[in-house]
Amino acid sequence: MSVQTAPKAGWREWLKGDNYTLHKLHSLTGIFPVGYYLVQHLFFNSFAAMGPKYFNAVVYFFNVILPKPVLYAMELLLVILPLLFHALYGFVITYHGKANIYRYRFSENLAYTLQRISGVYIFFFLLYHVYSTSISHKLYGTDIYYAGMQAQFQNPWIVAVYALGVIASSYHLFNGVWNFCIRWGITVGEGAQRALHRWCMVGFILLAVLGLIALAGFFMHEPVPSPGH
Repeated sequence: MSVQTAPKAGWREWLKGDNYTLHKLHSLTGIFPVGYYLVQHLFFNSFAAMGPKYFNAVVYFFNVILPKPVLYAMELLLVILPLLFHALYGFVITYHGKANIYRYRFSENLAYTLQRISGVYIFFFLLYHVYSTSISHKLYGTDIYYAGMQAQFQNPWIVAVYALGVIASSYHLFNGVWNFCIRWGITVGEGAQRALHRWCMVGFILLAVLGLIALAGFFMHEPVPSPGH
């Protein structure tokens, strides 16, 4: 008597949008390190509102004072790899997922749709942002200090792209926090989930305001010579 075993799942099945392990890892990386990096990035950028010397000091620390091996290791392990996984598997989830107007309330379907749309926008926004700052600085010596960023923001379309990027990223993070707590069994009851959702929307607004203050900071002051120029 032979015993039949289930066939091994192929990579297409393993990468389905509802893969339990990958889905939990996706939600986790969205909080740490990706979400954490977003918060500290907007916080440091908000130094622009205090004046060019404060913003320049942050850029100078990361690009000059911090040892290059440490900087590159941090970028690779804490930003690039987690962000790539989160983004690419997010596309898998978006491809397989769909809103369900019969099973879930309108607000839940709206949140689901906005999470997918914001994720796609953020992906392409980050490609532009990283290229126009870090990559261009390394390849062509583009000025990424206060004066250089202020010059870049003279284009109103770029300002609009950044403002929408800040809002989309802030919403995506805090709606992701709400989903994370449900997926990881932190908020179980419906009442707890509703309460957490309200707090997450407060967090979304506060973080978006912080990011917009950082953006507005480049219009508040006269530029000063960038370090090394």
